[in-house]
Amino acid sequence: MRYLALGLALAGGIVALTGSVAHARCSDPRVAEVRAQISAACPCTGNHGQYVSCVAHHVRDAVRNGDIATNCKGAVTRCAARSTCGKKTGFVTCAICSTGTCTAGLCDDGTTVCADSSQCPPVLNHCSTKSSAEACDARGGVAGSGSCCDAACVASPSGAFVD
Repeated sequence: MRYLALGLALAGGIVALTGSVAHARCSDPRVAEVRAQISAACPCTGNHGQYVSCVAHHVRDAVRNGDIATNCKGAVTRCAARSTCGKKTGFVTCAICSTGTCTAGLCDDGTTVCADSSQCPPVLNHCSTKSSAEACDARGGVAGSGSCCDAACVASPSGAFVD
């Protein structure tokens, strides 16, 4: 019985350790630069699968060359996978947003000072690609282009996203 308890404790510790490593967030400040370099190397035309494959190969090389942290490899590849690149004409990113909240004088974004929630910018909850802006509108989303990694909750008059 004592060995079973010890085994379970060790297994729990291993799961806890590997879980925290597996879910480490990408915080490398070079991500935007690497994404821009990859964007120049991988054309946003043709086939979506080929585009994502091109990005995956280039991000693998960037990790190998030390241009980006290993834990950012998946994040950069997911940005490509959740993009309109290589998809049929009319595809859009669709940002689903909620009202921002004010807590202790600060909005969810961590930078906007507020007295109440009406002063807070909307918060991005989810983003996916949709076949048309109308399909996005039907879900209550904000249509955009490019990648969900660049999506925002407010569209500019031209339809491009603003920060």
